[in-house]
Amino acid sequence: MARHGDVREHGFAHHSDNRGANLNICYMVILYKLAEQIVKTHKRIHAPSYYGIFPDKDLEFEIVKVDSRYDREDKQPDVIATTKDNKQYLIEFVFDYKVQHKKAIDYKNLNCIEIDLRNQKLETLEKFLLFSTEEKKWLNNYDDFNKIEERYVKANKKVRVVDKTECDKCELYYNCAAVTNGKLSYSPLVIENNGTTYRLCKTELYSSKLQKHREEEKERQERKAMEYAATEQAVVERRKRILKEQLSTVNVQDEHERSEETLERSCFNCQINLKWGNRDGYAYCGAWESNGVPKKTPPDCAKTCRRYEKIND
Repeated sequence: MARHGDVREHGFAHHSDNRGANLNICYMVILYKLAEQIVKTHKRIHAPSYYGIFPDKDLEFEIVKVDSRYDREDKQPDVIATTKDNKQYLIEFVFDYKVQHKKAIDYKNLNCIEIDLRNQKLETLEKFLLFSTEEKKWLNNYDDFNKIEERYVKANKKVRVVDKTECDKCELYYNCAAVTNGKLSYSPLVIENNGTTYRLCKTELYSSKLQKHREEEKERQERKAMEYAATEQAVVERRKRILKEQLSTVNVQDEHERSEETLERSCFNCQINLKWGNRDGYAYCGAWESNGVPKKTPPDCAKTCRRYEKIND
């Protein structure tokens, strides 16, 4: 929009209504550029603690490069700062979304801090960058990450930095022996470094927990085997009982049949008996002498006769 009034020098200005200017993005860009300038002017920032293992600290720089590119195409940090001992730190400023990069940055073997500016204002920005630890995090801290185990040794503690993929296969995954987030916390401390997740395994606690876990697992397997054996024995006993009951039923039926057969025995049905001798209701067994029965043989003598032979007509 042209400005050509009587007081100020003639010139042009953006008109948000006519040109559709996004004032939020304009403010973000101003904040972003001011943050770069503050770091470049003071040549320091206040860095956050590294997961509570290493304390927060002031980083003093000898050289600060702004709005530059790193020597590799996939690394495009906002600020490259170098300390007196020639250590380089990459500083990334972010807002609600990252508008300054088109592709992911590989921070391998480098130190990089991400600083979130979304809740900052122009008047608070300098104090925030130089003194605060809030809304700052390490995307990668090559120096501190490689000194974690040494740091714990100095505190008379033993830990091992373990890749999360290894933890996922651990026997103690649900009874983890890792360093926790705090004294009252049961969740493992998770360290993210250059896109990879790690845990700090307490080696001595891990050994004791693993031994206990395996002993408990052995007991559980033995108990399970005993329960299985008891179940199998119960099944066998049940089958035996059923079979015995079935045999008993069969025996009762056979006994009943034999009893009925015995009750039906009559000398008149005996093959040895002489049918023509049957008269007056007596059998007159032809083998009465050898059978030890009366000559005038009652027909019910067949019930106890050892030589009874049924006539199969």
